[in-house]
Amino acid sequence: MAIAIQAQEQITGTIIDANTEEPLIGASISTTLSSGEVLGTTSDFEGKFSLSGAAPFSGTMLTVQYLGYDDHLIILSREIADLTIRLNESSTLLETTTITGSRYEKSLAESAVSISVLQPDLIERSNTTIMSDLLDKVPGVQMIDGQANIRGGSGYSYGAGSRAMLLIDDVPALQADAGRPLWDDIPVENISQVEVLKGASSALYGSAALNGIINIRTGYATSEPETKGFLSYRAYGTPADPDKAWWTNTDINPHTLSAGLTHKQKFGKLDLVAAGFVELDETVYIDTFKDRYRLSTNLKYRLTDRITFGLNAMYNYKNSANYLLWENARDGAYRGWEGTLTAGETKRFYIDPQVTLFDKKNNKHKLLARYYKLNNGSTTAQATTSSNAYLEYQYTGSKTEWGIEYTAGLSAYLVRTNSELYGNIDLSNDNYAAFAQLDKKIGALTLTAGTRYENNQQSNVLGSSDDSRLKEGRLVSRFGANYSINEKWFVRSSWGQGYRFPTIAERFIFTDLGGFFILPNPTLESETGWTAEVGVKRSFKLGYGSAYFDVAMFRSEYSNMLEFTFDEIDGRLGFQSRNVGNTVINGFEASFVGAFPLSKKAGIKYLMGYTYLDPSYQDFDTNEEIRRSVTTPVNANDNPNFLKYRSKHNYKVDAELAVSKFGIGFSYNYSSQIVTIDQFLSTINEIDQYREFNSGGFFRLDGRVSYDLGYVKLSLQGKNITNTEYSLRPGVLEPPRNVALRADFKF
Repeated sequence: MAIAIQAQEQITGTIIDANTEEPLIGASISTTLSSGEVLGTTSDFEGKFSLSGAAPFSGTMLTVQYLGYDDHLIILSREIADLTIRLNESSTLLETTTITGSRYEKSLAESAVSISVLQPDLIERSNTTIMSDLLDKVPGVQMIDGQANIRGGSGYSYGAGSRAMLLIDDVPALQADAGRPLWDDIPVENISQVEVLKGASSALYGSAALNGIINIRTGYATSEPETKGFLSYRAYGTPADPDKAWWTNTDINPHTLSAGLTHKQKFGKLDLVAAGFVELDETVYIDTFKDRYRLSTNLKYRLTDRITFGLNAMYNYKNSANYLLWENARDGAYRGWEGTLTAGETKRFYIDPQVTLFDKKNNKHKLLARYYKLNNGSTTAQATTSSNAYLEYQYTGSKTEWGIEYTAGLSAYLVRTNSELYGNIDLSNDNYAAFAQLDKKIGALTLTAGTRYENNQQSNVLGSSDDSRLKEGRLVSRFGANYSINEKWFVRSSWGQGYRFPTIAERFIFTDLGGFFILPNPTLESETGWTAEVGVKRSFKLGYGSAYFDVAMFRSEYSNMLEFTFDEIDGRLGFQSRNVGNTVINGFEASFVGAFPLSKKAGIKYLMGYTYLDPSYQDFDTNEEIRRSVTTPVNANDNPNFLKYRSKHNYKVDAELAVSKFGIGFSYNYSSQIVTIDQFLSTINEIDQYREFNSGGFFRLDGRVSYDLGYVKLSLQGKNITNTEYSLRPGVLEPPRNVALRADFKF
């Protein structure tokens, strides 16, 4: 786009986002004089700039550039005293701006590590009401009973000890005592972007980022007031095997009713977002249900052109009941095994105050904080209360003339908990850290180096004096490189260390489920590891659309890996978290992402990927405990030395075709069978027989159609439309075919 202005001694203006009209800080403005000299400047905290010096000659182009936006060209020829330049977000997918890989904004193409980005329109198209369902569309990510397994780095840990860090607006959001993600807390009705970083990232984000990061970025108000909402009703059909439908001859009809509402508006210097969500779920599992209610708000106040205050808050109430395992693999597949029911009310809230300040040299200082309170009520002697406080200071800046960007900071994370699961003892875990990262650009090559020192202090089983606390310090680092061969080809490589300190739950949990126990292990040691990756990105541009494919080979090695292992412990049969030794994961991943307009009124968006895993125990042949705890693969061709709860092959596709007001889409997910599981699980409730009968793995096909009436968009969405019987985690059968009617409105 080009605009003409009269040549002047000084050119002034303001750079803003064309959609939100927010000022863009640090946009680059440059022009070339008749002498060949280049004049340049950057926009300030209000998006303003002033370009002065020798007068530009008539006909010179003024170039405006900003990360994630299309370049803007202005021809100097007619008089305009002050410019307002509106930049449009780039239509090239590789120019999508991410923050997770560096803690400062960087294009997807320039990242030294693998990052997948999901946009909020996919939530609406797929009728997603809980974030874990959306993440299951990301290549390289498999969700197992609500736990994120990124490139095979995690198996199934019975609700404790996630190796993938969950962030909400850059603040850690795992349950403090158990280290597990609470997907109910994420306001899917107000998402601006989801970023998934794959690989060890402890150098930037600390313990629990051993396997990767899931960063949920919520939205702020746009230039015009906006209210949007949705209403959805989902009904479940009869399974392919009708004997499993316990509800057939009852007056119960499993169904889910969901609704959400969001309002965004600017009031002078104040930006307001308020959102609400409710879901009433009568599940297909007998005597179970899940009722969820959530309120959230995002506030941002621009005190001056240099100082901004923010406050995010969320309150979540849930009343639910669910089983750990099925009764059997036949008519009891949707019935729970007696004694494994958990039920109760959960109340959670967090408050996130933050301050952002730009100094006179355009360096950014940011103070992030969170207070999080959890109260899990229980009818089965598993009640928990916990709270955590988080505080982080970030310093971000750049030396443009040296081609350097950098960030550094300090953080503190303090956890306090008391639970029937831990013997009603007050326990604590304190984490203190310092981190730094630097990116250096040398022509087309960008080099990255980062490090973090972390200190953990955790109560012992007595939970009393400071002298009894478990203390540990650790230094971890990361290195990476990204080389731009040209504007279409990008080659990257990275190596990063990972580190995870055991959670309070892993060390101290004690509970009885169905006659077997989950037992404490106060002697657990930390697990460490590293991930190395080599990858290539290639972008395509067709008309106004764009696409890219990404291919990566990776290897992860872990020492003292933590896994829940079944054994006889002090005369009791049960699961206990243990250090099982050293492991290695080799793999390959390919993804293809695109958005193409077919005409002025038609277009297609798609996301597809394939992941291959080869995970193994390094000392499998010499460690009798490991061999005793792992099943023999059902398929004779599979290697018995295969980490538990992983699939060798995983394919994913999600595509949407829009023609005028009409849309049609589908998603497909295939996973080969989980190769090995806990030996104990294979011997109970016909789990082994089910695995043998379904040795080919599973596939699920979902479909959707929609029509936009202007004031409301109606859609019909079917999940598991082929009515495939499948299990993501042994002992739990996934729902049969179900259909949802959804209405989205916006005004």
